[in-house]
Amino acid sequence: MAEIDPLLARQLRRLGLEDLDAPPDKETWHKVVARISEHYRHVADDRSLLTRSLDLSTNEMGALHRQLLAERDRLRSVVVAIGDALTIFHDAASSQVEPSRPIEVGSTISTAKRRFASKLGELFSLSGAAPGGATQAAPGSATQDAAGASGSDEAINEVRVQLVALGDRLVQLLYDTAEKASLKKQLEVARAVQQMLVPSEDVIERPSLRLASHFQPAAECGGDWWTFHDLPDGRLLTVVGDVTGHGISSAIITGAAKAACDVVRTFAREAIGPAQLLRVMNCSIFEAGQQKFLMTCAACIFDPAAGSLTLANAGHPFPYLVRNSAIRQLAAQGEPLGAASSAEYTSSTIALEGGDALLWFTDGVTECENESSEQFSEKRLRSLFQSVAAGPPEEARDAIVAAVSRFRGERALDDDVTLVVARVS
Repeated sequence: MAEIDPLLARQLRRLGLEDLDAPPDKETWHKVVARISEHYRHVADDRSLLTRSLDLSTNEMGALHRQLLAERDRLRSVVVAIGDALTIFHDAASSQVEPSRPIEVGSTISTAKRRFASKLGELFSLSGAAPGGATQAAPGSATQDAAGASGSDEAINEVRVQLVALGDRLVQLLYDTAEKASLKKQLEVARAVQQMLVPSEDVIERPSLRLASHFQPAAECGGDWWTFHDLPDGRLLTVVGDVTGHGISSAIITGAAKAACDVVRTFAREAIGPAQLLRVMNCSIFEAGQQKFLMTCAACIFDPAAGSLTLANAGHPFPYLVRNSAIRQLAAQGEPLGAASSAEYTSSTIALEGGDALLWFTDGVTECENESSEQFSEKRLRSLFQSVAAGPPEEARDAIVAAVSRFRGERALDDDVTLVVARVS
C-alpha cells in the first residue's frame, strides 16, 4: 500500500483502523466517510471566510487609496497656493523701489495681501469641496460619510486659516525687510563718511614726531573721527573726536565738525589755536545737532621749534604722556561741543622732550566690554601704555589693539575704537 499522509493515519487510528491493509466494517467505514466529509466542510468554511476577508480588505484598501489620493490632491493644492502666495509677495517686494516711501510700500503690500486672500477663497470654498477636484469616498453608512465630510470641512477651514496667517507673517516680513534694508543703507553711508574722516595713512612721519593710528568702526556705525594737518612753521594739528549716538545722523555731525575744522585751519593759519578751533566747531555742531547730538573732542598743536604741545579739551578723555617710564594725564577742562550755542575753552601748553610718548583715544577703547560685561577701563589702558611706550609708536599701537581684542574675545564691538600714538624724536 502507498504511504499515506501522517495526519490521515492518525485520524484513522482514532477510528480503530490500525491495520490499513484490511478493509473496515460498514460502521467504521461510515465513520471514516463522516469524518472526511466534516473535514471538507471545515476547509470550505475556512476558504469562504478567507475569501470574504480578502474582499473586505480589498474594499478597505481601495477606500484608503482613494482617500490618500484625495489628501494628496489637497496637499498639492495647498503647496501650489503657498507657492503662488510667495510669488505674489515676492512681486510686491520687488516693486518696492525705495523702502523710505512707506505709503507706496504699504499700498503694494495691501494689494498683494488681497490677491492672496482671493486665491485662498477660490481654492478653499466654505462649501467643503476638496481642492483640485478630488472626491473622498469611504465605506460605511450615510451618517459616517457625513461625519467624514464634516471632518474634511474642518480640516480645509483650518488650512485656510493657517494660510491667511502665513499671509500676515509674510506682510510683516516684507515690512521688516524694508526696514532692515533702509537701516543697512544708512549704515553703509555712515561707514563711508567715517572712512573719509580719518587719515588713510596709519603711520605719519614728521621731522620731530611720528604718529601711528588705529580706527575700527563698530558693527553699528558710531561717530569717532580723527585728523591731522600740517600748519605753517612745521607745526602739526591733531584732532580726535567722538559724537554721541550711532548711525547716519552721527556721521553727518562728524562731517560738520570736520568741515568746521577745515575752515578754521584754512583761514586762520598762523593764528589758529586749539581753543579757538573748539569754539568754532562748537557753533557748527550746535547748529547742526540742535542739542540732540554732542561731541567730545581733544585738539592739540605740536610745535617742534618750541618743543611744546598746546592742547584744549571738550569733554574728551584726557590724553596720556609717558616720560622716563612715568605716565600722567594731560588735563584740560571744557564742556562737550554742541551743548550750548557758545562755550569758552582754554588752552594749556606743556614742554615736550625727546623720547616722550603720547596717546589719544576714544571711550570705545576703555569702555570696550568682554563676554562678562566687564570694561577694559582706563586703569588697564594706562598700565599697558606705560609698559609699551618706550618702543616705536606703531608697536605700542599694535600692542594696545591686540590687548583690547583679546579682552573682548568673541563679543562684538558696541562702539568705535580709535587711538593715536605719537613719539617725540
